[in-house]
Amino acid sequence: MMGSGRKTGDKWLDLDAVVVGLKKGHLRFEVFVDPDLAFRFRRGEDIPIESILKSYDLYEDARRGERASEELAEDAFGTDDVFEIAKEIIRRGEFKLTTEQRNQMVKEKTEAIIQNISKRAMNPQTGHPHPPDRIRQAMEEAKVRVDPFLSVEEQIPTVVKALRVIIPISFESVKLRITIPASFSGKGYNLVAQTGVIKTESWNPDGSWTGLVEVPASKRQELYDELNHLSKGQVQIEVER
Repeated sequence: MMGSGRKTGDKWLDLDAVVVGLKKGHLRFEVFVDPDLAFRFRRGEDIPIESILKSYDLYEDARRGERASEELAEDAFGTDDVFEIAKEIIRRGEFKLTTEQRNQMVKEKTEAIIQNISKRAMNPQTGHPHPPDRIRQAMEEAKVRVDPFLSVEEQIPTVVKALRVIIPISFESVKLRITIPASFSGKGYNLVAQTGVIKTESWNPDGSWTGLVEVPASKRQELYDELNHLSKGQVQIEVER
Protein backbone atom coordinates (compact mmCIF):
# COMPACT_ATOMS: atom_id res chain seq x y z
CA MET A 1 0.00 0.00 0.00
CA MET A 2 1.01 3.62 -0.43
CA GLY A 3 2.85 5.16 2.47
CA SER A 4 1.08 8.50 2.01
CA GLY A 5 -2.02 7.44 3.88
CA ARG A 6 -3.33 6.51 7.30
CA LYS A 7 -3.99 3.09 8.80
CA THR A 8 -7.64 2.24 9.26
CA GLY A 9 -9.56 -1.00 9.60
CA ASP A 10 -6.39 -3.07 9.09
CA LYS A 11 -5.67 -1.39 5.76
CA TRP A 12 -3.75 1.66 4.63
CA LEU A 13 -6.12 4.37 3.41
CA ASP A 14 -4.74 6.02 0.29
CA LEU A 15 -5.24 9.76 0.00
CA ASP A 16 -6.95 9.28 -3.39
CA ALA A 17 -9.62 6.94 -2.00
CA VAL A 18 -13.17 7.84 -3.08
CA VAL A 19 -16.27 7.88 -0.87
CA VAL A 20 -19.47 6.03 -1.79
CA GLY A 21 -22.51 6.79 0.35
CA LEU A 22 -26.01 5.37 0.73
CA LYS A 23 -28.97 6.74 2.73
CA LYS A 24 -30.99 4.33 4.83
CA GLY A 25 -33.96 6.15 6.31
CA HIS A 26 -32.58 9.23 8.07
CA LEU A 27 -29.10 7.70 8.33
CA ARG A 28 -26.23 7.75 5.84
CA PHE A 29 -23.54 5.09 5.56
CA GLU A 30 -20.27 5.53 3.66
CA VAL A 31 -17.20 3.53 2.65
CA PHE A 32 -13.85 4.39 1.08
CA VAL A 33 -13.21 2.60 -2.23
CA ASP A 34 -10.94 2.32 -5.24
CA PRO A 35 -13.15 4.16 -7.77
CA ASP A 36 -12.27 2.09 -10.85
CA LEU A 37 -12.75 -1.26 -9.10
CA ALA A 38 -15.95 -0.06 -7.39
CA PHE A 39 -17.52 1.06 -10.64
CA ARG A 40 -16.56 -2.19 -12.39
CA PHE A 41 -18.13 -4.14 -9.50
CA ARG A 42 -21.24 -1.99 -9.78
CA ARG A 43 -21.47 -2.87 -13.47
CA GLY A 44 -21.43 -6.59 -12.70
CA GLU A 45 -17.76 -7.66 -12.72
CA ASP A 46 -16.73 -10.28 -10.17
CA ILE A 47 -14.19 -8.36 -8.08
CA PRO A 48 -13.37 -9.28 -4.44
CA ILE A 49 -14.89 -6.68 -2.12
CA GLU A 50 -11.68 -6.74 -0.04
CA SER A 51 -9.79 -5.37 -3.07
CA ILE A 52 -12.33 -2.61 -3.69
CA LEU A 53 -12.43 -1.25 -0.16
CA LYS A 54 -9.70 1.19 0.80
CA SER A 55 -10.72 0.88 4.44
CA TYR A 56 -12.43 -1.96 6.25
CA ASP A 57 -14.55 0.50 8.27
CA LEU A 58 -18.12 1.76 7.85
CA TYR A 59 -18.70 5.48 8.34
CA GLU A 60 -21.50 7.98 8.92
CA ASP A 61 -19.19 10.66 7.52
CA ALA A 62 -16.08 9.17 5.90
CA ARG A 63 -14.25 12.45 5.22
CA ARG A 64 -14.52 13.46 8.87
CA GLY A 65 -13.64 9.96 10.05
CA GLU A 66 -16.95 9.47 11.91
CA ARG A 67 -17.52 5.73 12.09
CA ALA A 68 -20.98 4.16 12.09
CA SER A 69 -21.94 2.00 15.04
CA GLU A 70 -22.43 -1.72 14.60
CA GLU A 71 -25.92 -1.39 16.16
CA LEU A 72 -27.06 1.19 13.58
CA ALA A 73 -25.57 -0.87 10.76
CA GLU A 74 -27.37 -4.00 11.99
CA ASP A 75 -30.69 -2.13 12.17
CA ALA A 76 -30.28 -0.62 8.68
CA PHE A 77 -28.83 -3.58 6.76
CA GLY A 78 -29.75 -6.61 8.85
CA THR A 79 -26.05 -7.36 9.39
CA ASP A 80 -22.97 -5.68 10.84
CA ASP A 81 -20.63 -7.42 8.33
CA VAL A 82 -18.86 -4.49 6.65
CA PHE A 83 -18.10 -6.52 3.52
CA GLU A 84 -21.77 -7.40 2.95
CA ILE A 85 -22.88 -3.86 3.74
CA ALA A 86 -20.22 -2.42 1.42
CA LYS A 87 -21.55 -4.50 -1.49
CA GLU A 88 -24.98 -2.87 -1.15
CA ILE A 89 -23.51 0.62 -0.73
CA ILE A 90 -21.33 0.25 -3.84
CA ARG A 91 -24.18 -1.20 -5.94
CA ARG A 92 -26.77 1.42 -4.97
CA GLY A 93 -24.85 4.34 -3.51
CA GLU A 94 -23.59 7.70 -4.73
CA PHE A 95 -19.95 8.35 -5.59
CA LYS A 96 -18.64 11.49 -3.86
CA LEU A 97 -15.55 12.80 -5.66
CA THR A 98 -13.55 15.84 -4.67
CA THR A 99 -12.84 18.25 -7.52
CA GLU A 100 -9.19 17.18 -7.46
CA GLN A 101 -10.11 13.48 -7.63
CA ARG A 102 -12.53 14.00 -10.52
CA ASN A 103 -10.00 16.09 -12.45
CA GLN A 104 -7.28 13.47 -11.94
CA MET A 105 -9.56 10.61 -13.00
CA VAL A 106 -10.69 12.51 -16.11
CA LYS A 107 -7.06 13.25 -16.98
CA GLU A 108 -6.03 9.59 -16.64
CA LYS A 109 -9.04 8.32 -18.63
CA THR A 110 -8.44 10.95 -21.33
CA GLU A 111 -4.83 9.82 -21.76
CA ALA A 112 -5.95 6.17 -21.97
CA ILE A 113 -8.46 7.06 -24.70
CA ILE A 114 -5.84 9.05 -26.63
CA GLN A 115 -3.34 6.18 -26.52
CA ASN A 116 -6.00 3.68 -27.57
CA ILE A 117 -7.10 5.74 -30.56
CA SER A 118 -3.51 6.50 -31.56
CA LYS A 119 -2.75 2.77 -31.69
CA ARG A 120 -5.89 1.73 -33.56
CA ALA A 121 -6.79 4.58 -35.88
CA MET A 122 -5.07 6.20 -38.85
CA ASN A 123 -5.37 9.13 -41.20
CA PRO A 124 -6.98 7.62 -44.35
CA GLN A 125 -5.45 10.41 -46.44
CA THR A 126 -1.88 9.41 -45.56
CA GLY A 127 -2.23 5.83 -44.30
CA HIS A 128 -0.31 6.76 -41.15
CA PRO A 129 -1.50 6.81 -37.52
CA HIS A 130 -2.41 10.13 -35.92
CA PRO A 131 0.18 11.10 -33.25
CA PRO A 132 -1.22 11.27 -29.70
CA ASP A 133 -0.66 15.04 -29.55
CA ARG A 134 -2.82 15.55 -32.66
CA ILE A 135 -5.62 13.45 -31.17
CA ARG A 136 -5.36 15.36 -27.89
CA GLN A 137 -5.55 18.68 -29.74
CA ALA A 138 -8.54 17.50 -31.78
CA MET A 139 -10.36 16.35 -28.63
CA GLU A 140 -9.84 19.79 -27.13
CA GLU A 141 -11.10 21.49 -30.31
CA ALA A 142 -14.14 19.21 -30.41
CA LYS A 143 -14.74 19.90 -26.70
CA VAL A 144 -14.96 16.15 -25.95
CA ARG A 145 -16.19 15.40 -22.43
CA VAL A 146 -14.61 12.29 -20.92
CA ASP A 147 -16.52 10.31 -18.28
CA PRO A 148 -14.14 9.21 -15.49
CA PHE A 149 -16.19 6.08 -14.78
CA LEU A 150 -17.05 4.70 -18.22
CA SER A 151 -14.49 2.33 -19.75
CA VAL A 152 -12.23 3.40 -22.60
CA GLU A 153 -13.96 1.03 -25.04
CA GLU A 154 -17.40 2.43 -24.20
CA GLN A 155 -16.28 5.98 -24.87
CA ILE A 156 -14.31 5.39 -28.09
CA PRO A 157 -17.35 5.56 -30.46
CA THR A 158 -18.53 8.90 -29.05
CA VAL A 159 -15.02 10.37 -29.04
CA VAL A 160 -14.29 9.24 -32.61
CA LYS A 161 -17.60 10.68 -33.83
CA ALA A 162 -16.58 14.05 -32.40
CA LEU A 163 -13.03 13.77 -33.79
CA ARG A 164 -14.28 13.13 -37.34
CA VAL A 165 -15.54 16.72 -37.43
CA ILE A 166 -11.96 17.90 -36.80
CA ILE A 167 -9.63 15.35 -38.43
CA PRO A 168 -9.92 12.53 -41.03
CA ILE A 169 -9.83 9.30 -39.05
CA SER A 170 -10.30 5.64 -39.97
CA PHE A 171 -10.31 2.43 -37.96
CA GLU A 172 -9.16 0.11 -40.72
CA SER A 173 -7.43 -2.64 -38.81
CA VAL A 174 -6.51 -6.30 -38.88
CA LYS A 175 -6.60 -8.89 -36.09
CA LEU A 176 -3.49 -11.04 -35.81
CA ARG A 177 -2.90 -14.14 -33.68
CA ILE A 178 0.76 -13.93 -32.76
CA THR A 179 2.94 -16.50 -30.99
CA ILE A 180 6.40 -15.35 -29.90
CA PRO A 181 9.00 -17.95 -28.76
CA ALA A 182 10.07 -17.81 -25.11
CA SER A 183 13.57 -16.47 -25.82
CA PHE A 184 12.10 -13.42 -27.59
CA SER A 185 8.82 -13.03 -25.71
CA GLY A 186 9.87 -10.09 -23.52
CA LYS A 187 11.00 -7.75 -26.29
CA GLY A 188 8.41 -9.14 -28.69
CA TYR A 189 5.59 -8.43 -26.26
CA ASN A 190 6.72 -4.83 -25.92
CA LEU A 191 6.76 -4.42 -29.72
CA VAL A 192 3.23 -5.79 -29.98
CA ALA A 193 1.89 -3.69 -27.09
CA GLN A 194 3.37 -0.52 -28.58
CA THR A 195 1.90 -1.20 -32.02
CA GLY A 196 -1.58 -2.59 -31.43
CA VAL A 197 -4.28 -3.33 -28.89
CA ILE A 198 -4.01 -6.74 -27.20
CA LYS A 199 -7.48 -8.33 -27.08
CA THR A 200 -6.57 -11.64 -25.44
CA GLU A 201 -3.28 -13.15 -24.36
CA SER A 202 -1.73 -16.15 -22.64
CA TRP A 203 1.70 -17.26 -21.51
CA ASN A 204 2.20 -20.85 -22.63
CA PRO A 205 3.86 -23.64 -20.57
CA ASP A 206 7.01 -23.45 -22.73
CA GLY A 207 7.41 -19.74 -21.94
CA SER A 208 6.16 -18.52 -25.30
CA TRP A 209 3.49 -15.82 -25.55
CA THR A 210 0.32 -15.96 -27.67
CA GLY A 211 -1.98 -13.02 -28.19
CA LEU A 212 -4.84 -11.82 -30.35
CA VAL A 213 -3.88 -8.30 -31.38
CA GLU A 214 -5.76 -5.60 -33.28
CA VAL A 215 -3.28 -3.65 -35.39
CA PRO A 216 -3.87 -0.64 -37.67
CA ALA A 217 -3.73 -1.84 -41.28
CA SER A 218 -0.99 0.69 -41.97
CA LYS A 219 1.25 -0.85 -39.23
CA ARG A 220 0.76 -4.51 -40.14
CA GLN A 221 3.82 -4.95 -42.38
CA GLU A 222 6.03 -2.97 -40.06
CA LEU A 223 5.09 -5.23 -37.14
CA TYR A 224 5.67 -8.34 -39.29
CA ASP A 225 9.16 -7.11 -40.21
CA GLU A 226 10.13 -6.12 -36.66
CA LEU A 227 8.96 -9.39 -35.09
CA ASN A 228 10.59 -11.53 -37.75
CA HIS A 229 13.85 -9.61 -37.40
CA LEU A 230 13.75 -9.94 -33.61
CA SER A 231 12.96 -13.67 -33.59
CA LYS A 232 15.04 -14.60 -36.64
CA GLY A 233 11.86 -15.71 -38.38
CA GLN A 234 10.60 -17.91 -35.55
CA VAL A 235 7.49 -15.85 -34.76
CA GLN A 236 4.09 -17.25 -35.83
CA ILE A 237 1.55 -14.77 -37.22
CA GLU A 238 -1.91 -15.66 -38.51
CA VAL A 239 -4.64 -13.31 -39.70
CA GLU A 240 -7.94 -13.82 -37.85
CA ARG A 241 -10.88 -13.79 -40.24
